[in-house]
Amino acid sequence: MKTSTIAKTTSSILVIFTGALLICPQVMAADLTQNNSIAQNYQNQADSFLRSGNQKFERKDYTGAIADFSKSLQISPKFEKALYNRAVAYSSTGNQQGAIQDYDRLLELKPNHTKAYFNRAIAREKIGDKKGAVSDLDRTIQIDPKHANAYLTRGNIREDAGDFQGAIADFSQAISIRPNKVEAYLNRGLAKYKIADRQGAVEDYNQAIKIDSSYYLAYNNRGWARAELGDSKGAMADYDRAIQIESSYFPSYYNRANLRRKLSDYRGSIEDYNRTLKLQPNYVAAYHNRAISKQELKDFKGAIDDSSKAISLNPDFADAYYNRGISRQTINDRAGAIGDFQTAAKLYEKQGDKWNSSKAGNLAWQLQQKK
Repeated sequence: MKTSTIAKTTSSILVIFTGALLICPQVMAADLTQNNSIAQNYQNQADSFLRSGNQKFERKDYTGAIADFSKSLQISPKFEKALYNRAVAYSSTGNQQGAIQDYDRLLELKPNHTKAYFNRAIAREKIGDKKGAVSDLDRTIQIDPKHANAYLTRGNIREDAGDFQGAIADFSQAISIRPNKVEAYLNRGLAKYKIADRQGAVEDYNQAIKIDSSYYLAYNNRGWARAELGDSKGAMADYDRAIQIESSYFPSYYNRANLRRKLSDYRGSIEDYNRTLKLQPNYVAAYHNRAISKQELKDFKGAIDDSSKAISLNPDFADAYYNRGISRQTINDRAGAIGDFQTAAKLYEKQGDKWNSSKAGNLAWQLQQKK
């Protein structure tokens, strides 16, 4: 009896199971269709917020775009396009940490997302995480060995860190991938300049100008290199051309002013320092150098005013105190000159410049000895 009961029970179970197999496909198909319909409806809503966010982003309404991308992600948390676009929008508002968090999430979903690695590198660089940025750029290049911008960006970081040879190698790789990438020639030229390869720098700037004859930065930098090679005429022509192309770029006026001062064209240099300061009112070096030109023209009051302005902007500017002391000494402001030389001596000493500290201190002592 126990065996029979067991058999019936087993048989009964089999019948129920078989019946379930006959009935469930229809029920499951209906449920699956309904679930797919619901899922598709959710995705349509997520897509709608994505499109709305994209439109706002194009209008530079980044806050509105972020709100829409966030709504899209509330509906579909793993929506890669919404994550990526929100990260870009966060970065556009300056919220690099928010961007990095979204790129982190995106890379968990899609580990080989090249753009996410590259953009996260840019965001990390902006918050000062150079090591993290280089790591992301390395990964970008590993995934896409032809990513010219990754080499260019890594080269910039290496150059900032003083690794000029490494930077040159990266810029050269970017050029080999995209031979007409003017930024790579410009930056490689600067790296060469910093290792005292002035002629190599000029050659890179020549190539940049050959690609883009209106590239004012290349003219400005070539002028700088030419001036140090003793080609004052060529340098002046380059600064003139840079200013002709982009009249609001103050470094070209400043560099031309310095060249004019070097060539003893003090009035011309003052004109260019004036233009520099009109564009960049708090540029300390322009006030300091204009003071030197004014000294050469015997405008000692004007020189004192410029040195004083430089000091107000940078109270630790030893050279400005020293030069103001010279001007004050010339107009017989003995107390003022002594004070400036003493301050200059202390600042030079603090900065490790013992020679100039001694020089300024001696001038102060000599004035104190006069009756």
